[in-house]
Amino acid sequence: MFEEERILDLETGDEYYLQNMDTLTVVNIEGETSQIVVTAAPFSDKEELDLMISNYKEKIAGRKDEMLTEQKTKIIDERKARYEEYSNEELLAFFNKIHQEDAPYGQQMDVMAELVNREAVLELDVPTLLEIDTAKIDLYTPYNEGD
Repeated sequence: MFEEERILDLETGDEYYLQNMDTLTVVNIEGETSQIVVTAAPFSDKEELDLMISNYKEKIAGRKDEMLTEQKTKIIDERKARYEEYSNEELLAFFNKIHQEDAPYGQQMDVMAELVNREAVLELDVPTLLEIDTAKIDLYTPYNEGD
């Protein structure tokens, strides 16, 4: 019987938990645990296992999306704090200065990303201003001033 995160064997009382895509943890009625490969489970050819794996994949994808969103938010917040003392015009002037000085690409991209976030520069104009190919633009690249 499939229940949210486990499969319960109604005959033996064993509980099966998906550890990763190819391993199950089995907890028997005495509380002892063991690891088995998914294909060795007595229900390996049943729909319950497919449901469990599908559920597992959805949770992993959800966690991955959540982590990416948190990372992007952190990058945006740190960037905003880094340039908060600059007006849009001052930040654009700063970008032009570091671009002329051939500052590291990461720093130039960081400033440009903040200008795009403030809507002082259109994302469409970024490749031209940075003088790079469109494919190289990543507005969510973390930048540390010490790099």
